[in-house]
Amino acid sequence: MTTDRKFLFVDLDETLLTSDKRIDGTDLEAINEMLDEGHCFAFVTGRPYPDTICIAERYRLVRDGFYIASYNGSQINNPVTGDVLYASPVSISDVRMIFETAAEKNIHCQTYDRNYVIATGGQEIIDAYLKGKVMEPLIVPTIDDVINTLTTPPMKVICMALNDRPKLQRFREYIEPLLPSRLNTFFSSDRILEISASDSSKGTGLKRLCEITGIPVSNSIGAGDEENDLPLIKAAGLGVAMANAREEIKKAADVVTEHDNNHGGIAEIIYKYILQV
Repeated sequence: MTTDRKFLFVDLDETLLTSDKRIDGTDLEAINEMLDEGHCFAFVTGRPYPDTICIAERYRLVRDGFYIASYNGSQINNPVTGDVLYASPVSISDVRMIFETAAEKNIHCQTYDRNYVIATGGQEIIDAYLKGKVMEPLIVPTIDDVINTLTTPPMKVICMALNDRPKLQRFREYIEPLLPSRLNTFFSSDRILEISASDSSKGTGLKRLCEITGIPVSNSIGAGDEENDLPLIKAAGLGVAMANAREEIKKAADVVTEHDNNHGGIAEIIYKYILQV
């Protein structure tokens, strides 16, 4: 067991997960090796917690030293104990405002409650979003029904457009001046614009988990590929962009992997910067 613990934080889609949504065997072996040595490892993802924990359980990663920061850092869990270590939801009134503004601009909008993705329509978009995920759709007639269905304030709201990032960018430019300072926006893919609490990001998730575990931020490594990974890469002691990352992510990172998400890019990080073999 190492006395100089490191903490590796990884995005899921297009970073740890391959294009067909698997964890490559080489990456999985390296993750378990670093956990065996006493280091820590976390999923830091925009995905909802119910979906993320299923991935962890499928690959038997729920073990000491493993954590999940889901909803882009708005919720942090210790999957071993089941404890919620941190949560910063979007208020119900803000959810209503976002849904109403999206409806005005004919933008698909959805949010989350327990194991459900809730929207007022957009079956095709929801089906595309849920492909490979375990959550279930719940389509209700009106925005009032969305609000009444929520049992607790959700961790985030997302707006989607299939194959039309410019449309989402125009909507982002429209809604940002209307949002209170407690909310921020970012893209997690070309088709997903996310809105969540401004006091939470993948970067704040990293800092909070380093504080919880007692591992210095200087011993942290953050790896990602998309705009919502920028706070993670900038907050980490070592920010790593995947070989398949957007160019602006590569420019912001300290290093870029030689291998992409389909060819052991995470194992490369672990063996080069953590296990040093």
